[in-house]
Amino acid sequence: MPLAIVGARLLDGRSASPLDGDTLVVGEDGRIASIGRSRSAIPDGSTVLDAAGATVIPGLIDCHVHIGGAHERLEAAIARTYTESVGQMLKVGQAWLESGITTIRDAGGAPAGLKKLFAGGWPGPRLQVSVNPISITGGHGDGMSPSGVILDGDRPMTEIPPAIADGPDEVRKAVRAQIRAGADWIKTFSTGGVYSMMDGPGAVQFSVEELGVMVEEARLAGIHGVLAHAENAAGIRNALVAGVRSIEHGDGIDDEAIDLMLERDVPIVPTFLISYRMLEPELVEQGITPPWAVEKQQALMPDLDRNFRHAVERGVRVAMGTDGVRDDHLPRELKHMVDHGLSPLGALRAATIEAARLLDLADDLGTLEPGKIADLALVTGDPLTEPALWGDPARVVAVVQSGRVVADRR
Repeated sequence: MPLAIVGARLLDGRSASPLDGDTLVVGEDGRIASIGRSRSAIPDGSTVLDAAGATVIPGLIDCHVHIGGAHERLEAAIARTYTESVGQMLKVGQAWLESGITTIRDAGGAPAGLKKLFAGGWPGPRLQVSVNPISITGGHGDGMSPSGVILDGDRPMTEIPPAIADGPDEVRKAVRAQIRAGADWIKTFSTGGVYSMMDGPGAVQFSVEELGVMVEEARLAGIHGVLAHAENAAGIRNALVAGVRSIEHGDGIDDEAIDLMLERDVPIVPTFLISYRMLEPELVEQGITPPWAVEKQQALMPDLDRNFRHAVERGVRVAMGTDGVRDDHLPRELKHMVDHGLSPLGALRAATIEAARLLDLADDLGTLEPGKIADLALVTGDPLTEPALWGDPARVVAVVQSGRVVADRR
């Protein structure tokens, strides 16, 4: 059944000015059929959604989530079965969708079967997966603790294959295992990180040769490419030289790395939300964010602000990513990006146009144009003057995915 949204202010990232029209018609194929002011374009029998007072934007795209993750104490994490984890992924997928995020790229932990469930009708975002991120022994993706206890949990190897690899041959095999398991992307760690026990953000992990093997295998398999967790400048440069498609976090980016990003047209996915979330007093006081992670994250905060502002000033593309887990389904990242130097229009572009471009979905998503898939979010207020609205679920009054109303709070 066709859908008509009437009385709306239509806004996308191509301009700070609303589109010329207040009526958006969606065809039976789930794509935008027309945008204008005439109600005569509305087909007979259409469902009419009165959006008076609301702003319609393209559905938001989060390029870095962990749909299977959670902020929780260790005993809760290790007591949960994989079946329970998948159930929680389905539940949080619906929460993300209803908050206006209609497409996500999972940066590690989600099986390809989840993508099939969402595509088959279970409520959830359009999903791209990287299955299990590739890590060196003792690196950011190695779940072994200093005592020798492995904290990765009991996951079925057919759906989440092992991904610890050292040297080009082991890397090649690990990458191929993820592709066999249905990976759309290969995720890797070119540096250490905050949450891992055995390393830190200053550690450089994987050689350019090893990273290049990942890029080559992704290209040969015809998948989207490689995304690299990269905190320090040397690791960022290694990943860029190897040919990755996006730099995740990028706290320690320097001018040499920025030069490479501009030359190769590689975006940064900054993930401010997780940086603030893990330092929230409640998580720190309960020990959910352990002391060693608090120390590392606090040390990164000055670089996070200064270096991102510099990258934006120099013209590096930005795509939205939150590093969000189960409790982080609201797209507060848009406000964080504005707080750290991106314009409100730039933040909207990062969550729509630039994110769609990164995920190779620009032909179908990211703007309000006839022919595009009708993924839409209706919000009260103006995201260009009130980016903080994304922290209030009541401000998202309706969500449309592929032309179907999936949430309506009017």
